[in-house]
Amino acid sequence: MKKTGLKVHNPLFLVKVILLQSFLTLAITAVSFANNVKGQSVLDRKITVSIKNENLRAVLRKIGQEAEIKFSYTRNTIPEDERVSLSAKEETLADILRTLFQPYHIDFKAIGSQVILKKAVMLGFLLDNMDHLKPDIVLATVQFMPVKGLVRDARNKPIEGVSVVISGSKRGTTTNPEGMFSIDAKPGEVLECSIVGYKTVYITVGDRADVTINMQEDIAGLEGVVLVGYTTQKKINLTGATDGITAKQLESRPLNNLGAGLQGLIGNLNITTANGRPNTASSLNIRGQVSLNGGGPLILVDNIPVTENELGRLNPADVESVTVLKDAASAAIYGARASFGVILIATKSAKSNKLTVNVNAYTSIRTVGKLPEIITDPYTAITLKNQAAFPLYNPAWPAYMVDYAKKRSADPSLPAVIVNPNDATRYLYMGNTDWLKEGYNSTAPSQDVSINLSQKTDKLGYYFSADYYNQDGAVRYNADNYKRYNMRGKVDFAATNWLTFANNTSFTNIAYNSPTYLDGNYFWNLNRTPAFSVPRNPDGSWTSDGASQLGSIIEGGRSNSKLNDFQTTLSFNASVIKDVWSIKGDATFRRTAGLERRYEKPVPYKDGPNGVVKYSGGLTGSATDNTSNVAYNVYNIYTEAHKKLGEHYFSVLAGYNQEERMSTNNSAKRNGIISYNLPTVNLSTGTMTVTETIREWAVQGAFGRLNYNWKGRYLLELDGRYDGSSRFPKNDRWGFFPSASAGWVISDESFFQSVKKAIGMNFFKVRGSYGSLGNQGSAVDQNGNGNEYGYIPTMSFSPQIGQILGSDQPPTVNPPGAVSASYTWEKINTLNFGTDLVFFNNRLEVNFDKYKRKVNGMLAPGKALPNVFGTAVPKVNAGDLETKGFELKLSWRDQGRLAGSDFFYNVTVSLADSRAWVTRYDNPTRSFASGSHYKGQEIGEIWGLGVDGFFKTQDEINAKDYSAVGEDDNNYTFSVGDIKFTDRNKDNKVNFGKQTVDDPGDLYIIGNTSARLPYSLDLSGGWKGFDVRIFMQGVAKRDWYPGASNIYFWGIYAQPWTNVTKQNMDHWTPDHTNAYFPRVKAYAAEDNGMELAIPNTRYLQNASYLRCKNLTVGYTLPSSLLRRAKINKVRFYASAENLFEFTHIKGGRLDPEGLDGSIYPFQRTYAFGMNLNF
Repeated sequence: MKKTGLKVHNPLFLVKVILLQSFLTLAITAVSFANNVKGQSVLDRKITVSIKNENLRAVLRKIGQEAEIKFSYTRNTIPEDERVSLSAKEETLADILRTLFQPYHIDFKAIGSQVILKKAVMLGFLLDNMDHLKPDIVLATVQFMPVKGLVRDARNKPIEGVSVVISGSKRGTTTNPEGMFSIDAKPGEVLECSIVGYKTVYITVGDRADVTINMQEDIAGLEGVVLVGYTTQKKINLTGATDGITAKQLESRPLNNLGAGLQGLIGNLNITTANGRPNTASSLNIRGQVSLNGGGPLILVDNIPVTENELGRLNPADVESVTVLKDAASAAIYGARASFGVILIATKSAKSNKLTVNVNAYTSIRTVGKLPEIITDPYTAITLKNQAAFPLYNPAWPAYMVDYAKKRSADPSLPAVIVNPNDATRYLYMGNTDWLKEGYNSTAPSQDVSINLSQKTDKLGYYFSADYYNQDGAVRYNADNYKRYNMRGKVDFAATNWLTFANNTSFTNIAYNSPTYLDGNYFWNLNRTPAFSVPRNPDGSWTSDGASQLGSIIEGGRSNSKLNDFQTTLSFNASVIKDVWSIKGDATFRRTAGLERRYEKPVPYKDGPNGVVKYSGGLTGSATDNTSNVAYNVYNIYTEAHKKLGEHYFSVLAGYNQEERMSTNNSAKRNGIISYNLPTVNLSTGTMTVTETIREWAVQGAFGRLNYNWKGRYLLELDGRYDGSSRFPKNDRWGFFPSASAGWVISDESFFQSVKKAIGMNFFKVRGSYGSLGNQGSAVDQNGNGNEYGYIPTMSFSPQIGQILGSDQPPTVNPPGAVSASYTWEKINTLNFGTDLVFFNNRLEVNFDKYKRKVNGMLAPGKALPNVFGTAVPKVNAGDLETKGFELKLSWRDQGRLAGSDFFYNVTVSLADSRAWVTRYDNPTRSFASGSHYKGQEIGEIWGLGVDGFFKTQDEINAKDYSAVGEDDNNYTFSVGDIKFTDRNKDNKVNFGKQTVDDPGDLYIIGNTSARLPYSLDLSGGWKGFDVRIFMQGVAKRDWYPGASNIYFWGIYAQPWTNVTKQNMDHWTPDHTNAYFPRVKAYAAEDNGMELAIPNTRYLQNASYLRCKNLTVGYTLPSSLLRRAKINKVRFYASAENLFEFTHIKGGRLDPEGLDGSIYPFQRTYAFGMNLNF
C-alpha cells in the first residue's frame, strides 16, 4: 500500500496536550500549596465566628480581628459585596478559609501575620481543597431564592423558548408555552434573557420573587449569533455570504434524511436525491456548477467533517441549526475542502438547569408518486407493438396471438392463459397486467420515535438522545426494510471556572434488508415486460416474465446490509483570560464498519403445461460477502482572542487542523451454494473471487482570521489558510489561500437618518468579499473518495489473462500511464457583493448577494500527443471555468389579534440563479462531440436539431438527404408520418457537420440542462394553539431531453417489447396528423444519433416544476390542561411530504426530479405525530 507521503502527527497528539496541561496544572498548584507551609502556624490558630448575611468585606474584617491577622488582596480578587453567612466553633483558620473561599476559587497563604489572597487558576486548588472541607463549619455563601417570571413581547404576548440564564454562569432554564419560567437566583445576580429574533434583555435580581420581562424584536435577528468557522459571530457583523435555518424549520416533518429535508430551505443550496430508496443519500451543491472534475461543499457536524452518506445517517431531531457559508471569505478558514462552500450543522445541547425531556413520535404512510399509465388492453397493446416492430419484425407477434388478443379484449372473462394452439407444449399468454402496479405497494408504513433529555448546571451539562426509525420499502412483494438506530451523548464538565472538558459521542446502527435483485434492472424491466404477459401459470408456477420480475424479488435471494458507525470527540476549552483569550482543542475518532451478505438463487419457471422446468438467473446460485471499514481521525487546536478598546473591536483566531482517513473494502464471491438454508460463501463449491481496495489520504492546514470593526459600523475580516494534501506530489502539495471581506452599516451613519425615517428603513448594510481557495479536483469526490495517488504512474494488474501460455493462464502487469509533472491544486477565486436591509419596524428583511466564481487550473487533458506515445494524454492544470449568479431572500413576519386572540404569520420567499462557462480548455477545433468541452461553452448546453413537424409526402423525404439522422439499412428508412428535421443551413441535407462550433451542420443549441432559478415559498402562522405551515419549492427554468432508451418516456418508440403508455396513444396516423408523437416506430428512440434519440426542439421538455414539499397542521394543548401532570407542552400534528407538484413534462407521469424513470420511485409521505415536552 502506497503511503500518503504527508507527515501525520501521532494520533494521540491532542490528548497528550490535554494531559500535559493537566499535569502542569497539578504540579504548579502543589508548589503553590507548599509555599503556604511557612505560614502554617498562623493558619493553625483556632477561632470561633458566627456571621449572618454580611458581605465578604465585613466577614474578612471580623475574621481578621478574631485571629489577629490582616488580609491582603487586590480589588478584583474577591466579590466584596457578596453576602454570606458563616458559623464555626473552635476550628482552625485554614479550615474556615478553605470553606469560605472554595465557592469563589480563591487561594491563600500566610506570611507572618498576613494572609495573602489570590485567584486560584489551577485545577489543583479545587481537587486539594475538596478533601479538607470541614462539615462542622456551616457556610451559606449563596442566598438563593426562587425567581419566577413572565417573558412577553411588545404586544404583551408570551414568548416560548426564551433562554434565561444567570449571567456569567451556566445555570439557566427556558420559558414554557405561556412564557413562564422559574430559576433559583440570589440578589444582585443578573438574568440574561435571549432568543433568536429578539434583543437580549438583562435584569438584575432584587428582593422581588416575581418579575415580568418585556422583549423587543431585534433587527430581523441581526443581533443573534451565527455559527461560522470555529466560532460564532453576531449576524449584524457578518461580512461574508451566509444563510441558515434553525431546528424550527425541520420540526414535525417525516424525514429520514436530513439532506432531503434541507431542499429549498436555503437559497442556492441545491440538493438532489437520485431515487426513493430508503438508504439513498442526497447530493449537495452550493451555487451551481463547480469544477468539471467535480467537488462539493464541506459538511461539518459539530465542527467535524462528514460525507454525504454520513449526513444521511444523522438523526434530524438532533439538529439545532444549519448554516451555509457560500463565498470564499466565509469558507476560507476551512481551506482545501471548502472551495465550494461549507455547511455547518450544530447539534442540540443542554440549556436549562432543570431536567428537560422531549419526545417526538410519528407514524406515516408512504405512497409511490408519479408512474406512467400503461395500456393493458391486450388487443390495443399487441396491435401497436406489431405496427412499431414492422418491418424489422414481420410480425413480432403472430396472427393467432393477435386473434386471441382481440377475442379477450371483447370478452375479458376468457382465460388469460391457454395452451398455445400452434404448440401444445407451450402456453399462450394474453393477460392485462399492469406490471407497475404489480411491482409497487399502494402504501408502505414507516415509524419514528425520538427522545432527548438534557440539563445544565454550573459544573455539569449533559444532552442524551435516542432515535428509532423504521421504513418498509415501496416494493409490493417481499419488500425491502430499512431500520436506523441513533444515539448521541454530549457531556461538558467545568473543572474550574476557566477550564472545561467535553465529550460528544454518537453511535449509529443501520440495517437494510432487501431482495438481491432489487436493482436498476428491476425498475427497468417492470415497464419493459408486456402487459399481455402474466406472472404465474394456471398451476401456480412462475412464467418466464413472472420469474424474472416478481419471482426474482420473492424467491431470488436476499441482501442483508449492516452498518455500525461510532464517533467520539474529546475537547477542552481553556479561558486563559476571561472573555478575552481562550484556547480550544479537540480530537475526533470515527470508526465505521459495514457488512453486506447476499445470495442469488435461481428461480424456476415453466412456459408450457408439461414443459421442462427452466431457471431465471442461471442454474447455480452464488453467495457474496462485502465488508468495509473506515478509520477517520480529526485534530483541531486553535486559540481566539478578542478585545474592545474604546470604539474599536479586535478579534484574532489562529489554529491547526489535521485529518487522516483510511478505508478498506473486501469482497468475496463464490458460486455453487450447497444449501439455501445457509447460503454462505464458505458453504459454496465454486471458484472464489476475492477483491480488495485500500484508500488512504491526509490533509493538514494552519489557519488564521482577523476581525475588526469600529462602532459596529465599519467591518473588516481577513482570513488565510496554508493547506497541504497527500493527493499531490511532494513539491506541489502545499498552497496558501487568502481572503478578505468588508462591510459598511450605512444605516448607522448620521447623514442617512433622514432617509431611514422617510422610507421606513431600520437597517442597511453593504458588504463585499474576495478570496482564493484550493480544490483537489479529480483527486477527490464529495464523499472523500477518489484518486488518492493520481500523481503516481500506476500499473494495472490482472490475476489471469485470457490466453493459455503453455498450460497456464499467467497474471499480467500492464505498463503505467503518463502523469503530468505539474499536477497540483485547482485555484477557486470568488468575488461576492451583498446587502442586508430591514424595513417597517423589522417586519421585512431583504438579503441579496451577487457573485462570480472562477476555477483556474482545472485538471484537464493536455495537448494532443502522437499515437506513438502509447498511452492517454495526462491531465494537467489546463482548464478554467467561470460561474455567475445571485441569491435573493425576502422575509416578512408580523403578528396581531384576530377574534380577540393573538395570531402570527411569516412569509419567506427565496430565488437564486447560477450559470457557468468554460473560459479555457485545450480543444483547438472546439468540438462538442461526445460531450467534449470547449472555450466559450455554457455548462449544460443541449445541441439538437429543429423540427418541421412530420413528413407529409414521400416527395418531402426524397427532397433532402436524411441518411445521417434516421436510416441504417434498407429496411429502416423514413416514411410519411416520421419526424421531419429542419435543414437549418439550407444545403439539402440534414447532418451534424463536424460537430464543432464552426461546423455544426444543422445542429444548434436548443436548451440547457442546468437547473436555473430555484425558488421557494415558506408560509407559516398560528392562532389559538393551532399552527400551519406550507412549504413550496421548485425550479423555474430547466430543459430536459429524454435520452435514448428512456422507456418511461418513449414507451414503444424505444423498443417494441416496452409497454404502450397512455401518452403513446397520441401518435400520428393518416387520420390524426396533428398528433404529438410520430407514427409508431420501434427503436426510433433507441440508438444514439438516430431519429428521436437525437435531441430536437419538438420533444425537448420543459423540466421546471413547483412541488409542495411539506404541509403541516398542528395543535398545542392549552398549558392549563397540563399543569397538574407537570407537562410543559403537548402538540399533535399531521404532516405531508412531497404532497403534490406541477410539472410541464409531457403526460405529467414522470417525477421532475426522477426523470430517468428506471429508478426506485420517489414517494409521498403522510404522517401523524406528537411532540411532548416535560
